[in-house]
Amino acid sequence: MILEVDMFTIRYATRTFLAIVVTLVIYLTSASPSWATVPIPSGFTLDKSFTGVRVYKKINPYGYWDYVTIVDLRRATMMSFTGWVSGNQPDNGLVERRTLKTHWDNAVAQNSYSRTARVAINGTFFDPSHDPAAISFGLKAGWWRMSYGFEIGTTYKGLERTFAYDSYFGSSSIQPYSRSTFDAGIPDVVGGLDPTADKGKTIAKRRTFVGVRDDNGDGHSETVIFFSSRGAPQSWAVTVLNGFGAGSKMMLDGGTSAGLMVDGTSYITPGYALPQVFIIYSGK
Repeated sequence: MILEVDMFTIRYATRTFLAIVVTLVIYLTSASPSWATVPIPSGFTLDKSFTGVRVYKKINPYGYWDYVTIVDLRRATMMSFTGWVSGNQPDNGLVERRTLKTHWDNAVAQNSYSRTARVAINGTFFDPSHDPAAISFGLKAGWWRMSYGFEIGTTYKGLERTFAYDSYFGSSSIQPYSRSTFDAGIPDVVGGLDPTADKGKTIAKRRTFVGVRDDNGDGHSETVIFFSSRGAPQSWAVTVLNGFGAGSKMMLDGGTSAGLMVDGTSYITPGYALPQVFIIYSGK
């Protein structure tokens, strides 16, 4: 009798445990964000896939490789890596320039059990004739306002833009330039240009653009889409980002500054050392 009671107790406990496990799995599955439902244009093939990060590639009509990096901020982590900052920031901050490989190595050194550096992409416009460099359209990284930008209101007056993101809360936005964006409670802001600004717009040159998309309709763009190309006109970059479902878009630095590294392999190697790059980690 004692044995029968013990066996009943064991069976009951086992069933209860299994029920708890099944319930937990169902909860976690429903609570976990699904992959960003970004459309994939014809001809693009998946090159790399990590938790919250995917890289697609295609040879464009101009004979160059295009790369599109999709970042789901709900499942991935994006950081802005910079060199040392000097000067009178944020009005006229100067940022030390480092090679893309140095930025990458510094990012890898911050890998953790839950996140791994996967992609490095060049970002901010800067003065390439000096090191440390003045930042063209503003830079805020990890809550530090480094520069409001020395080129605001000059050559590209009215076409300046900002890409702001909060990786922790999984949101991003692209808006017309305003100093208040840098002063607000947003940890990372990178200045850039509207895609219509003339940076050799019809020339098939190396390009870096960024776009954002709100996939779940909650008013927060949790998906960031980067376009990197070895050679494309500006209109083509916009076309590709539109094809991937990007809403607002912004031009980042290109030409000799363009750079892309994926899992430690250089896809596009910059000719300049860079004051700032985006590092994208799989995982949170």
